Amino acid sequence: MSHTLVPFTTKCWEQLNGKQNLIRDGSLGQINQLKDGWVTRHKDDWVYYQQQYVNVSLSNYLVSIAAVGGCTGQNRLKPTGFIYLDNGKNFTKSGRKMTSVADAPVTQTITVDETSYMRYFVDDGAMVGNLTCILSWEIPDKSAVLYEVSFDRALVVSYQFLDGDGISISNLSTGVILNSNELPDVTLPPLTRFITLSIYGSKAFPPCLSYVYAGLYVDKEASTLYKTCARLMSIFQYLSLGNSFMVPFLFAIMSWLSDFTFPPPTRFLCRQPSHGVLLCIFLMIGSFIFTQAWNVINSQSSIFHEWLPRAAKIIELFLSFFLYALYFYPLFLCYHASINSRLANILGCFCVLVLFGLRVTVDLPSYVITYARDPPFLALNALNVLPTLAANFIVITYFITRSITFQACDICRVHFLQVSDIEETYVRRLWNGRSVKTKRAATSIHWLVLARTFRQHCTWRTLMDVGSYRRLWKIWGRKLFGTNKYIRVPYPIKISLSILLFCLGQLIPVMLIQLVGVGGVIPTHICLWSPYLSQMKYSTTPMAFAERTFMLMKIAVYLTVLGAGGWIFRRVTKDIGEIRSGNYALFKGKRNNDIDLDDAIRFLGVCIGFGFTGTLYFMLEIALIGTFVVIVIQLERVRDAVLHHLGYGAFFASFFIALVVQMIQKRITRILFLSNGSYFDIKNRSPLLHYWYFMMFTSMTRALTSYLLRTLKLLFRYPLYSLRVDRNAETWSVRRGDGGFIGYCGMLKAENHFNNPTVLVFIECLLHLLVSKQPRRVGLCRLHRMKMDLEKTETVLLHQNGGLSSRRARTRWFHAITLMNNPRLQKSRIHK
Repeated sequence: MSHTLVPFTTKCWEQLNGKQNLIRDGSLGQINQLKDGWVTRHKDDWVYYQQQYVNVSLSNYLVSIAAVGGCTGQNRLKPTGFIYLDNGKNFTKSGRKMTSVADAPVTQTITVDETSYMRYFVDDGAMVGNLTCILSWEIPDKSAVLYEVSFDRALVVSYQFLDGDGISISNLSTGVILNSNELPDVTLPPLTRFITLSIYGSKAFPPCLSYVYAGLYVDKEASTLYKTCARLMSIFQYLSLGNSFMVPFLFAIMSWLSDFTFPPPTRFLCRQPSHGVLLCIFLMIGSFIFTQAWNVINSQSSIFHEWLPRAAKIIELFLSFFLYALYFYPLFLCYHASINSRLANILGCFCVLVLFGLRVTVDLPSYVITYARDPPFLALNALNVLPTLAANFIVITYFITRSITFQACDICRVHFLQVSDIEETYVRRLWNGRSVKTKRAATSIHWLVLARTFRQHCTWRTLMDVGSYRRLWKIWGRKLFGTNKYIRVPYPIKISLSILLFCLGQLIPVMLIQLVGVGGVIPTHICLWSPYLSQMKYSTTPMAFAERTFMLMKIAVYLTVLGAGGWIFRRVTKDIGEIRSGNYALFKGKRNNDIDLDDAIRFLGVCIGFGFTGTLYFMLEIALIGTFVVIVIQLERVRDAVLHHLGYGAFFASFFIALVVQMIQKRITRILFLSNGSYFDIKNRSPLLHYWYFMMFTSMTRALTSYLLRTLKLLFRYPLYSLRVDRNAETWSVRRGDGGFIGYCGMLKAENHFNNPTVLVFIECLLHLLVSKQPRRVGLCRLHRMKMDLEKTETVLLHQNGGLSSRRARTRWFHAITLMNNPRLQKSRIHK
């Protein structure tokens, strides 16, 4: 089988990846027969060597091995000239045997793809032709065994590059390659449209070719696009670094010369509204975080590798994330100062443009060169980049709008920082004696509540109202995630999960490309192992086995990658409610724990890191499980052998029998030896002791398999269980070393310390008294000034209308009483 393994691997790779071989008749089976195929100067310069067998006799038995032939090579019996000749005089020094390369090549002219995409990179000097000559690594025939002792196998490949008119541009030769089939990559000169390929072989000991493959790919680092983007990326990096110093310096001067307050980059210690623009800024930095996280996992260099000095490359991993935070530091400052200064909005526009330019220069070469090889993956990546583009567009639109329409206004500042009264409502319910439930109800009740709410609001008017759908979505989301409307989800949780989901969304197409894309891990290994694994099927067709296995593996990978996710909102809501009620069982030492503010600072990083890395490895684990399932489906002999062993084996059968016996034993124990409604109140004591004696030994049958089941459950369950930082299955003695869980506990304590509802309401009462005693002049923007003027006008009109109507009413009542007291009218009313 070895003489067909290497050619099959290349053919399989070509078939699964859908990359057409530029060589026509790659197996060299139709020399001088095809119009655009292989040709020789004379008809019999290259011949096909039939497959032959060498018999090896060992003692009393005979072994037959297919060892020679089955390939095409130089005709050793035909006399020709030579282009290279070595008589082996320097064998003692160089180790080279006698070699003679015949001047009788096999030639074919291949056409470079005429698409504008390929033509551009060929003319750009970035197109590399990867020509692979695969030898059978066998002796052409039996008589060549003797030549192998004294002769080397040699190969020479020459290239002639032609333009569109067939005019020669340049020539290139590999030189003499001894005892190897590895050819160096060749860069096509500009304007190349055709390549004339000539293969020369040694005479006495010819290289026997089984398959020849030629393909073209783009050398990304040699392209003008990559070089231009690399230069622009360095410029944008320096601009981003300059912004991180310029913006704080300008804000410091403004705060010193005016009443401007230096803004914080984040407000994680206090309540803050969920601004969509702030979320978009975090998504912008999330795209850079994903790039760096993927580089770390694959041990690749970051965008700072060439930019950092040699001494700093030792701590490149730490510096890369720190520099990303430094790049976005001025943007966060500008956002929080955008409500107070026009200059902050202008600087924010510039920061967004610089960061967007940096993002484009990082991703553009990959989209144009790497992803463009596969149109489906290019479309998937283009669709996946839409959230990043939308986030950048929203942020730049916000800053441009604020730069044009900015007006200092105290009411706008209040609205910018205003949050809903969730904590106040929470305290109000506690004062009214109502408890705040944190447990999640049954799923069926969720759907009943949702259906009842929908029926109550289901009218033609509400069906056309977007707000009604928003309210229904809010109700359904709370029921689904287990959140409570009286407990605010901390903003770090929202930001962390948003960035994590964004990074996982970016991970999906990258994983698909790495696993099932062109040159991916799965097609490469399938082609490598199919000749061996196909022998375990009843119908041994390696190519059909490889194609079917690849299809099943693609299904497994797509289901694995697209099915990743996690839940954390429900746990956060429950834990915050427990802490507010005084239950600190989540922490080691309960109230006397040693978790401090430093643990809370690390929450966002550990949440994203745990989720990203854990989800990635969980995907790989599920992919391995899918691989096992595919192997079980494909390998018929192995499947039948395993099922036969398990179906009739004593170990497997005993497990099921023990399971059934345990179920029956439990029923017997409850009926015969336990009192009604009790778990340990026994009856029939004497028979129970005899029953106990026998059953305690028979239970060992299932116990022998319980350990295996526990290991399997732990193998499949623990990786998924460990994705979330809010869960920990370890003991308290080692739980302190879990950075993810400790960061989560620190976030909970910080949230309870700084945003405790009772403390907030108490402080609000004190602040209300202080503010009411200190009147302050309020600055208004044009819109709020118009609203206030309109309210004053309406108040004056209402007052005037109220006074006029009161005078009219008094006049009418006076006339009515006068008429009632008139004697004549009284008599007329009596007569009537």
